[in-house]
Amino acid sequence: MVIKQGSILLMDLSPKQGHEQSGKRPYLYLSYKGVEKYAHIAVFAPISTTKRRYPLYQELPAASQTKGVVMLDQLITIDYHNQSFQYLEQLPDDYMEKILKIVKVVFQKD
Repeated sequence: MVIKQGSILLMDLSPKQGHEQSGKRPYLYLSYKGVEKYAHIAVFAPISTTKRRYPLYQELPAASQTKGVVMLDQLITIDYHNQSFQYLEQLPDDYMEKILKIVKVVFQKD
């Protein structure tokens, strides 16, 4: 198995603070492969089963084994090589293209 953009990993990143997502949960790998190659870290978005509607909460594909929404407003940088994780699945490229377009909103210039 190759961990790459679109991979979903189950990780426990506790403890967290404030509004950060905590506990054991799935995370979606978002980084371009070059980031991890040189920095040895990757950007992830937590996945939650929240029912709240918000433009930066994107429903996973219906065919996905993992259920819930990707929380694109809660991005986190992780050295996942030093974390205990379980690989869950790989999301399709067309879904990832949509997600990467939406996540750009987080970094828009004011």
